[in-house]
Amino acid sequence: MNWKFKEDAQPQGSSDGFWYDITCGGYVRPEEVLEDSSQVDAITAALDLLESFHDALRDNDLLNEF
Repeated sequence: MNWKFKEDAQPQGSSDGFWYDITCGGYVRPEEVLEDSSQVDAITAALDLLESFHDALRDNDLLNEF
């Protein structure tokens, strides 16, 4: 994918890691850095899918986090 960033985009993230920052942390906000709203929508849909899969694994006792 050829990502289209806004010219005035500011660095995103924290020291908690990308997955946390893009999901529950809220430190990475695609809508603040991406120019193309369809790319923002694609990221949002992908995150929803991955979070749903994560929740399903956890709910079915199939997630081993340590």
